[in-house]
Amino acid sequence: MEHGHDAETEIKDLEPIRGSVVVLVIKLAVLLVIFELAYALADYIVTLGIPLPFDLHHHVELALFIVQAVKIIFELYLIANVTLSWANNTYLIAGKHIIRRRGILHAEEDVFHFDNIRSISINQSFLGKIFNYGDITLKTSASGGYQGDVVMVGIANPKKYEEVLSNNF
Repeated sequence: MEHGHDAETEIKDLEPIRGSVVVLVIKLAVLLVIFELAYALADYIVTLGIPLPFDLHHHVELALFIVQAVKIIFELYLIANVTLSWANNTYLIAGKHIIRRRGILHAEEDVFHFDNIRSISINQSFLGKIFNYGDITLKTSASGGYQGDVVMVGIANPKKYEEVLSNNF
């Protein structure tokens, strides 16, 4: 990639191509529902009214409290991980290149030249059509470099970016 004032300015002025907020919200909602259902099932099984010897009901309540606390900590960790992964997975169009940046603590950057892109296609599910998100696939044929498909998953407004990408290669 060219390293000059124009290339840097061009990268900074572009809006990043990022995953849809709808996909992020769906992932977070599914994550929370799964954890809440698992806890509700455990709570239901434990509190079925099965007679317990001695004073074990007090210990069951303490165990459920500890499980709830661990569940909340794990949910917060996963919410942060999913959100940061979403926020730190972007694509930028810079001149005749598309740059893929990803990573939370360890950032990776891949540069793909438009001359190596053979075709661009989009794929939208039923929900993707309703909420305007989808996958963009760049089929590449690079000699000596990356060879295969670059798949941009869950991108907001994929038809817009397909058009932008098609106009650049």
